[in-house]
Amino acid sequence: MNTFNYDRIHQLEDLFRKKISEIILKKVRDKRFINMNIVDVKLSSDLLNAKVYFRVLDKSNLPNQKIYEKFASMIRHELANSIDLKRIPKLTFMLDTSIENANHIEDLLNLK
Repeated sequence: MNTFNYDRIHQLEDLFRKKISEIILKKVRDKRFINMNIVDVKLSSDLLNAKVYFRVLDKSNLPNQKIYEKFASMIRHELANSIDLKRIPKLTFMLDTSIENANHIEDLLNLK
């Protein structure tokens, strides 16, 4: 199993975040994804999987998981055309809830 050092993984995560954002901005026409903001990408140590964390302004019209899987496949294909890597990781899109979690913790702390 190949593992890469932390600095290289961090560089690739940043590259993937930028490239995915660029692809969404320039090539995606589906209105459900236009307002998607990629906030983070976390790669596995073997570079085979990547979790893509995103935020959206309107959470009322989020697509279902099957649509995200198709979307991930299309984005992965576009990444393969723009990044020179042996393998492009399998992408899993995940709604970023860090702000809501932080607000919840702040609310809990303010109760005391």
